[in-house]
Amino acid sequence: MNTFSGLLNSLVHQKDISVYPMSQYCGIERTLLYKYLNGKDHPADQAVVERMADFMRLSPAECEELITAWQIEKVGWKEWSNRRNVEEFLLNFPDVSKLSEVSEGNYPEKTADGTGDIPAEMHRTDMSADGAAALSGTAARYPDCRALPTQTALNHVVNQVILEESQKEKGHLCLMLQPDYDYLLHLLSGLGEYGQKLAVEHILCLGNSRQKDRDFCDHNLVYLQKILPLYVSALDYNVYYYYDAVESHFSNLNGFSCMLLTSDCAITCTSDFQTGILYGKPEIVQMLREHFNTCREKCSPFFSPVHSIQDTCKMSIKFFSGSDEYYSLQPEPCLIPFLTPDLVNRLVISELPEREKLIPLLNEFLKQRQFTLSDGNYHIFHTRNGIRRFMETGRVYEIPEELYLPFPPEDRKLLLYRLSQFIPERYRILRSPLENLPQNFHLWVSASNGYLMFTNRKKESIYLMFTEPGLLTAFMDYLQNIDEKYLYTAAESRSFIEKFLEAEATP
Repeated sequence: MNTFSGLLNSLVHQKDISVYPMSQYCGIERTLLYKYLNGKDHPADQAVVERMADFMRLSPAECEELITAWQIEKVGWKEWSNRRNVEEFLLNFPDVSKLSEVSEGNYPEKTADGTGDIPAEMHRTDMSADGAAALSGTAARYPDCRALPTQTALNHVVNQVILEESQKEKGHLCLMLQPDYDYLLHLLSGLGEYGQKLAVEHILCLGNSRQKDRDFCDHNLVYLQKILPLYVSALDYNVYYYYDAVESHFSNLNGFSCMLLTSDCAITCTSDFQTGILYGKPEIVQMLREHFNTCREKCSPFFSPVHSIQDTCKMSIKFFSGSDEYYSLQPEPCLIPFLTPDLVNRLVISELPEREKLIPLLNEFLKQRQFTLSDGNYHIFHTRNGIRRFMETGRVYEIPEELYLPFPPEDRKLLLYRLSQFIPERYRILRSPLENLPQNFHLWVSASNGYLMFTNRKKESIYLMFTEPGLLTAFMDYLQNIDEKYLYTAAESRSFIEKFLEAEATP
């Protein structure tokens, strides 16, 4: 990519632009514009770059290229690349609303062969092609060792052995590979979406260097993005990681470096997933299973999932117990700091199991969040649509729906009024494209830990705690330096809030 001065020079010459009229139009000294052209300085504000683009009558693509070159010049190539990778992750977070409408308890009836709960297009009944194993009745029989010489053969067998394993009462799949095997991840996501109870353990490698590849891609963020749909589809999925030089460790020269294990067989394959070997001999499968278990013990859990509301409160109390700065990105505003014990007692469902034990825990959690907010350690980015949804429904995603009654209209206005006192010092409203975050997305991060919260296809709230330093650093850097063009001004934000407060809340 061209430097800002190089690109600016090229555009000036290409479009035969006179420097003096351009400097007058942009409201800057001619000598300063020459400094921009000679690479001795660059504009302090994006508005100047945009006026240059207007004067030169640049196309949208040319204008975007010039602004990008200016951003790189301003913050540095490395920082710009890191922030671009985080932004790509945020804008492509899996949206639960785009999953199948199939819901828990409404799966197709199983047929006599036990396969009726999986869509027909996911089934394969012949494993003889390309030397794959054969099925006999409902039990799989695998050869001692069989070559899978093509990608088609490998995908065919992977599909069949995983579907076979998913029909077992305690089906268990072990993976030791990178999340680059799109065919496999789509298959597993589909199984989760259709309610298959297959337990998956996955070991993957994270990069131990902040050096990017030739496309300036952050592999760790890409891998995180690829495995999240498995959680969203409600698959029983647990992932572990270790550090290494990803590109060299998983190059094609390393042979059959990837592995899949089921109860009855093992598949090893190349890291480009083009060829593989199927093993059915019990001694080989057992040896590879022991190898997998040994490797897993040396790895760290990528996430610490939180499953109950009690654990959620305890996790949050621990999460906010330090003196760190906390940053949040989510569609809806964080309203928890503005709740009071009387609201909690009134809105928590009376029939909730162990309600009497839960109420004090919730109040302790709220007290801590209020202290964090008043102490100035909160920085929350949210959207207008999130405010609108709350005012219309009385619901917020960060509180599990099964826990409480919808907030009455008068309480919605009260909470929004309390929030308005912290705009823009603590709460900022997002512009496009970040205002289009999926409804189910919440990110909280500090220098020492972070968590992702979202709802899965069963409408369960999922909390994934993570402490991986590279991800924490990447998210913190992005949120601490979020571009002002993605944020409404203080005056605009207050105007939005006033309109919501003046409007009639939906009963």
